[in-house]
Amino acid sequence: MKNKKLQISALALALAFTFVGCGKKENTENSTSNKTSIESNMKDNKKNEDNITSNKSSMASNSNDQSIDDLMQKQNDILKKHDKQWQVAFSKADKSKIAGEPDVSYDMYLLDLVEKSKDELSNKDYDLLKKDVEEIGKIEKIINKKKGIEDQFNKDKKKESASTKQLNLFPEFKSKDFDGNEVTKEIFKDKKLTLVNFWFNGCAPCVGEIPHLQKLNKEIEKMGGQVIGINTEAQVGKDDVIEEAKKILKKQGATYKNISLDPDSELGKYAQEIMSYPTSVLVDNEGNIVGDPIVGAIDKKDTYDKVKTMMEKIIKDEI
Repeated sequence: MKNKKLQISALALALAFTFVGCGKKENTENSTSNKTSIESNMKDNKKNEDNITSNKSSMASNSNDQSIDDLMQKQNDILKKHDKQWQVAFSKADKSKIAGEPDVSYDMYLLDLVEKSKDELSNKDYDLLKKDVEEIGKIEKIINKKKGIEDQFNKDKKKESASTKQLNLFPEFKSKDFDGNEVTKEIFKDKKLTLVNFWFNGCAPCVGEIPHLQKLNKEIEKMGGQVIGINTEAQVGKDDVIEEAKKILKKQGATYKNISLDPDSELGKYAQEIMSYPTSVLVDNEGNIVGDPIVGAIDKKDTYDKVKTMMEKIIKDEI
C-alpha cells in the first residue's frame, strides 16, 4: 500500500514511436512570506504542542498553491519520517481495501491500520502515527478540493473538444471491401472505436504487422472495438492488385475487414498526404478521428501494448 501511494502520479497518455517504415511512393509576495516563515520555524530546535499544531495548519494553507503531486509528496514525506513505525502499521493492511477508492479516504485508511497495529506499538509510537494521520488528513482535504476543480476543468475541456469535432472528421468515402461489399463511413457506427490501418502490398513493415493487427482486432472486439485495413495500392478496379492483397492477408492469417481505395474520393485525397507507411488512425463511432496518427508498425511488444492500452482507455471513457 505504501509503495502504491508513493507511485501515484498524474500521467498523460501519449505515443511517440520511432519506426522503420515505408516512405510514400512519390502570486509572489505571499510565497516569499511563507518561505520566510517556514525557514524561521526550522531554526527553532524545540517547539511546544501549540506551535506544532499551528505549523501544520500553516502548511495545509500554503499547500493550496501547490500541485496535487507536490501535496501527495508531502504525505509521503510524513510517512518517511517515521518509516519504522509505519512499517508495523502497513503490515496490517487488508488487501481487499484500496486507499483512493471513493468510499475509502487515504487518511481513514491509514488510521485503520494504526488502530489495528496498536497492540504492537508503544504508546509513544501510537500517538506519533495518529498525529501523522491528522497531518495527512489535512493535506488530503486540499487534494480532494483540487481534484474537484480539476474534474470540472476536464469536463469543460471535453465539452470544448466536442464542439470542434467537426474539424477532425474522417474523410467521406464510398468503396468496397475485398469481398465486393459496399462500404461507407457507416462502418464506424456499430463500434465504439476503430483503428484504421493504411498499408500497401509492397510495404514490408505493413505486411509484417498484419498478424499483430489481427491479434489486436480479436482482443479489442471484446470491448466493442475493431481494426480495418485500407490498402492504398489496391484501388477500386485494380482486381489483380486486390487479389494479391487478399493472398497476403490470408498468408498472414488476417480476417479483419480490408477496403479498396477510390483515389478520387475524399479518403483518396487524404491517403495521398500519408508520407510513411504503415500509418494508422483511431476513429470513434461518430466518424471523428481521435488523437494523432500512429506512424509505423506495431509489431514490437511495447508499441503493441501502448496502442492496445490507449484504445482500451478511449473505449472505457466513451462508456
